[in-house]
Amino acid sequence: MLRDLLIDKELFSTLRKGALESEEKENSLEDIELLEKAVFKRLKKKRSVKKYKKLGVSKGDLKEIIELADVLSLDAIGGPSNVEIADNHQEWCNNCGRCCRESSPLFIHRDEVNILLTFNSDLEDEIVPNILYPEHYQFKEDKPCKFHDSEAGKCRIYDSRPQVCRNYPLMLVERDGKAHNIVNLRYNCNYAVLLVLEKSMILFDEAIRKLKAQN
Repeated sequence: MLRDLLIDKELFSTLRKGALESEEKENSLEDIELLEKAVFKRLKKKRSVKKYKKLGVSKGDLKEIIELADVLSLDAIGGPSNVEIADNHQEWCNNCGRCCRESSPLFIHRDEVNILLTFNSDLEDEIVPNILYPEHYQFKEDKPCKFHDSEAGKCRIYDSRPQVCRNYPLMLVERDGKAHNIVNLRYNCNYAVLLVLEKSMILFDEAIRKLKAQN
């Protein structure tokens, strides 16, 4: 019910299908479901369903809102974009290092290569053409990234690390001929869970505002 106040059902289905197709290389359906469950546990504590029970709000509404938060960039409804939310909450990263250990391939834009080599001349033999996009590059060795210091929990080239590392947990994907920043839905990434939670709370509040206006 709440989701229907924010987006047309058919449009949501199209967005959801496109998002799942974009993410299938990075996340399995099981991974996505696990993240949504992790967000649900937190959202039901942040936004009480009982408070709006008389308006017909249920736990099912929370789950639908989370599904929408997964696929919708909030700037589409006048809210903050994924990038803006992530930039404003860098404290959500708990430096667990999973993105450094489990991401592959580590994409390097062709315009970044000179910058990387300027600050790290010894990397010349560590950078090779990207498997999917030969006009761009990637690190020869990853998963785990050899530049992640597991003992210190830090990146050895942090100040000149590639943009893909700076943006995490956002990933740039192409959808309908346009580039979109989507959340990499890893259920074991604190940053990803809290980012989707924040979006879910914003969407929930907006839907409740519209619901109250109708009653």
